[in-house]
Order: sequence, then structure tokens, then C-alpha cells
Amino acid sequence: MLYRLLQATNRELYEVDVICLTEMDVYGELLQQHHINVYSCNLKTDFLKAIWQCFRLCKQSDIIQTWMYHSNFIGFLIAKTWRKKIIWGIHHSNLEKHSNKRTTIWIAKLCASFSRYVDGIVSCGPQVKAIHEAIGYTNNQHHVIVNGIETDLFRPSVKRVYYQTHFAIEDKPIILHVGRWDPLKDYPNLLASMRLLQQRGQDFYLFLVGLDIDEANQQLLALIRQEKLSDYVWLLGCREDIPQLMAAADVLVLSSAGEGLPNVLVEALASGTCCVTTDVGDCRYIVGDYGEVVSAKDATALAQAIAMVLHYNEQQYETKARLGREHVIAHFHLPYIAEQYQALYEQVCICEPSK
Repeated sequence: MLYRLLQATNRELYEVDVICLTEMDVYGELLQQHHINVYSCNLKTDFLKAIWQCFRLCKQSDIIQTWMYHSNFIGFLIAKTWRKKIIWGIHHSNLEKHSNKRTTIWIAKLCASFSRYVDGIVSCGPQVKAIHEAIGYTNNQHHVIVNGIETDLFRPSVKRVYYQTHFAIEDKPIILHVGRWDPLKDYPNLLASMRLLQQRGQDFYLFLVGLDIDEANQQLLALIRQEKLSDYVWLLGCREDIPQLMAAADVLVLSSAGEGLPNVLVEALASGTCCVTTDVGDCRYIVGDYGEVVSAKDATALAQAIAMVLHYNEQQYETKARLGREHVIAHFHLPYIAEQYQALYEQVCICEPSK
């Protein structure tokens, strides 16, 4: 989302530098190709040196905009030292102990104590905002700005044809899941629901896409074997053809135990694909009546919802797909989202300095 936002930001008005608190990955390289300076201050290698580098790089800035909990905390310290404007970003909703590192929870709650002293907070969805206000985040400039996508890139296409062209498969329903290998994505829940579908005699292919979602992931392979799904699952790893995969799938499934406002649901709806999602973060806000929403960690409910979507009649599916795309265009169109961020920058710049 940050990469998309910076692509859409008016570069005649704003000069942008990006600081990574870890190593610079593929998105850092892509940003550099768009003539944006990207600096890697890898906290994992030399913590004190990395912190000093962050302080030094921010000295000449007008606004420090941070994206996640760790950067919110570090950015706050830098902003107060240099007397800069600071805008926090919150893109997470699940703070349960079993789903997060202890330090992440501690920093998220610590930031609540400082929240009244920042110049603005951006939560990526209304539920994300409500959850953080409930744990003590207090600020008169706490805004909801959702994640935006390029609706010209994610657009409807003929179902299944792309898969049949690129993979050796029969004409069966395509279920797609896009997400990195992470406990919050709850792959055990996803695969258990697929096993239930298989036991009911439902034909399907499950395509899994994301970082570390490949044959080298022995934990994932063990889960697939455990659920007896080896003949049903394709592991694609990271891909550059996500828009085509989205548009040609019959259903996009999100099985997570925790989310903020997941881009994959917005992308799928823009692609004319109905979704099944767990009711975490702002997933219900995204999907609404354009698919099915079920409780998290309930494989039976997830399987039933997927089966329901796969058995929508043609008119029902087309109506939901059309309304879903219209919903995305109205609320998640990237230029509109970039304008909201830029309006916040202007507002922050004319406000009195935070104490």
C-alpha cells in the first residue's frame, strides 16, 4: 500500500524519502526505480547505528510519516527531538498474545500513551480505529484512510481461462488464497476447511500465492499432507500476475485470525471475484454483501461459506461481482486515497506544533 501511495502522490508538491527499519526488499527496489530515495537502517544488524541513521536522515524533513508500530514509536522519538510533524499509521487490529510477538504488543500499547502528542493518526479502516481507541489511543486528528488500489489494473476477466492456459488443470472451480506464511493468516484453518469441502464431494483447485508459499516450506507441505489435499493444492510462491489470478478465480478466500484492512479483498472485488473472509479487522467493511463473512478459526463455517459462493447461480454471482467492483471504485480508488493523505499533510503543516 505504501508503494502504491507513493506512486500516486503528487511529486511536484512533495519530496519523499523512505526509511526501512529492516533490510530493503523488492518494494524498496521498486521505489528506487520511481526515483524515490530508499534507505535501509537495519535494526537487526546494529541497533544503535541504525537508530542514529534514522535520526540523521529525518533532520531535514517537514513531516515524518510512519507506517507500523515499531516505526510509530521510533518516529515519535525522532519527531520530538527535531520538533517535526509526525503522522502515525496503524494497519493492524489483532493484538492477541498468541498471534503476535511480545515486543509488538508492548510497543503498540506503549504508543497509546504517546498518541495524544502526535500531529495525526491514520487507521486503515473504521474497525482498526475503534480497536485502538479502545486500548487508549487518543487524538483529535485520528482519521480513517483506507488502502487504495489501481482499479484499472485489477479488473474482471473470464473465469478459469488464465489458469487453464498456464497450469495443467481440468475445468474445476478455482479457489485462490493470497498471503505470506504467517500465523495470523491461519493456514491450518484454511486447509481444514478445504478438507471438509473435499469430504463433501466438492471439486476444486486451491491456488496458494505469497511469500514462502512454495515447495521449500516443509511446515506447509506437512499441513497439506495431513489434510490429504496434495492433489488439490498448487503452491505458487510470489507472483507478478496477481491481477490475472484474481480475476480468473471463482472465489478469493481469506482465512486469517487477524487483519487490518487486507488489500487482497479489495483487489479481488475490483477483479469481479466474490470473496469469503473471516470476520477480523475491517474485512466485513470491505466484503459486506458482496460475498460471505464467517467467524475466525471456524473451519466448518469457512467451508460452508466457500461452498455457498461456489453454488451461487450465474445471476447472483454476476450481481455481487458487479456491486463489489462498484463499491471498490467508489471507496478504494487509489487517486482518491492519495488525495486524502495529501489533504492531511496540508492540515498538519498549518496546525500548531504538538506539545
